[in-house]
Amino acid sequence: MKQTTTLWSLLLTLLMAVTVSTAQEPVTPRLQAAPAGTSLRAGGTLTGFGFADRNAETGPVGVGATNIYISAYILLPDVGANKIEKISFPGVKADKVAYLLILSEDGKTTLYNQKCEIAVGVNEMTLTTPFATEAGKRYLVGFATKPVGSTRQDAYVLPFDGKSEIKDALYIAAGTDPFPTEKNKKNERAFNLFNAMGSNVGSAQIFVTLKDESKLQDLGYLTAVEGNFSKIKVGEKVSPKVSLRNIGMNEITSFDLTYQFGTGEVKTISHTVTPALAATQTGEYTFEIPAEVEGMGTLHFAVSQVNGKKNVFADNRVDLTYLVGDYNAINRETVLLERFTGEDCPYCPQADAPINAFIKQMTEAGLRVSYIAYHIFNQDFVSIREPYELGQYFLLAGFPSISINRAVTPDGRSLSQDGRISKDGATAWTNKMKNDKQGVKIESINQKISDGTLEVVVKGVALKNSFDPEDLYLTVLVTEDNIPARSQRGAGKGYKHEAVPRLYLTAATGNKLKVEADGTFTVTLRGTLKSTWVGSQCNVVAVVHPSIKQSKLENRAVHTAETAPLGFGLANEPVAPAQAPVVTAEGGYLNILGRVDAFELYDMSGALVTTNVETRLLPGTYIIRIFSDLRVYTSKVIVR
Repeated sequence: MKQTTTLWSLLLTLLMAVTVSTAQEPVTPRLQAAPAGTSLRAGGTLTGFGFADRNAETGPVGVGATNIYISAYILLPDVGANKIEKISFPGVKADKVAYLLILSEDGKTTLYNQKCEIAVGVNEMTLTTPFATEAGKRYLVGFATKPVGSTRQDAYVLPFDGKSEIKDALYIAAGTDPFPTEKNKKNERAFNLFNAMGSNVGSAQIFVTLKDESKLQDLGYLTAVEGNFSKIKVGEKVSPKVSLRNIGMNEITSFDLTYQFGTGEVKTISHTVTPALAATQTGEYTFEIPAEVEGMGTLHFAVSQVNGKKNVFADNRVDLTYLVGDYNAINRETVLLERFTGEDCPYCPQADAPINAFIKQMTEAGLRVSYIAYHIFNQDFVSIREPYELGQYFLLAGFPSISINRAVTPDGRSLSQDGRISKDGATAWTNKMKNDKQGVKIESINQKISDGTLEVVVKGVALKNSFDPEDLYLTVLVTEDNIPARSQRGAGKGYKHEAVPRLYLTAATGNKLKVEADGTFTVTLRGTLKSTWVGSQCNVVAVVHPSIKQSKLENRAVHTAETAPLGFGLANEPVAPAQAPVVTAEGGYLNILGRVDAFELYDMSGALVTTNVETRLLPGTYIIRIFSDLRVYTSKVIVR
């Protein structure tokens, strides 16, 4: 029995959601008739260079759909001026119209394609014309196939080893076409390539035979480093365990391990491997490293030499977070709650009540909750591109799902869980957040709106020894509440969508955040609002976080998140456009001269008092926020 894995990419064009699920399916490799250029051997050996364990039982991978082209690639290292002669891989399912492919490193250009037939078993395919490589360049090498059939199992056709994840062996594409062309470059449905790092499927069993393999003799690929450099004292020694895959053709008898605290000095440890590490195998080795630098940052590991020769993968780093000295973080004040939903999802409305109760519970516990709902279950009328790009990093198990501060789930396999969270689950997560720390504060979200252009200035501070200066990002977006649904499955009439992303002022995965020497940061961002949005129902959400792209799930947790009403800064600082409506108060009632779509009146504590001019007000000072033609006018009002 072989494990099969569904790997739904967040491909905007295919309108899929990310999910990883498993099923069991018997796959029995057997000798079959082969087309020209193909050699099949029952129980045969995969030949050539590759990253995967060629002896491992294949775990088929797919994108959960049939009748679309899917492809897998490895990123070949720089092999100089050379020639690619053969491509080998296990065939999971026969296909009479498949393609051998060589793409540019960015996956945007097809450099070589050759029709082929895939048979179940070992496929060793000779290129009709050997492909000439250039020195200094890398190439994606793989194959494309189209799974067909009516059962769930039919979608699983890409061969992976289910072992160590190597980023260079985790490229997958899906689309209506088998490869990119000049005609389909602008058609996002045609071909969409992504890296599946973090999906726990191992590495693609794709192997490449070169005319000259001299550069592939002594190669080591650092797959993992395990060690705890958190909350230790200067000089204290840690013993990290290093995992090294021999992807070369010779045994590894020695290698040099380098390490670097942040941007400090690069240091080298030479290690003799006894017994020698055989080709295709992975070895684990323990080293003793002193904590040399006070503060928080990233500890970089790499293997610079193998068998006394420069390692082709010397630039391949594995990073750990270090925290040496005192930790100056404060008790957590904020939580980011992210929801994954869509109008085509019939079960998603069932999460409304549990999520609302969860937010209330966290709020009553003293936590400020920022809430965002991503519509990525297929595409609906409020879907935009950025959530699809972001969602692939949460490893969704299905819909509805939520992520709490991007904290890893108890099983350590995901950043998300069922959105229909139980009372006990909500309590456990609330307690977890209350006992957590944060080392970054967003102090203000100041805003100006002029002629439909929104300017946001985010200011904050990162506390000493509580953040990694190499791994700090800021995401800012505008969301809208109370959007009437059009065709929400599983819900009755009058259903409304909340916290829907409308506009990203940064990249979906965040912009790199620079912190000044004193720990402060100030970022100014701009974007264009649409007149169809209801300004009084919009919010600006700012999130400070590590890179969500990093391989270690436990390192993706959010530092802090804050929400401010559109046009109304977090610090309640007034926004004063040039032509504001005139507001007066007479006899305890408001008078507003000028066009008004809606208004909100707040007391000085920030509590909403009224949205109706017929409300009689007590004497005092208030802040009014007026919405007019997607402009927001904020000022003080004194009732005498």
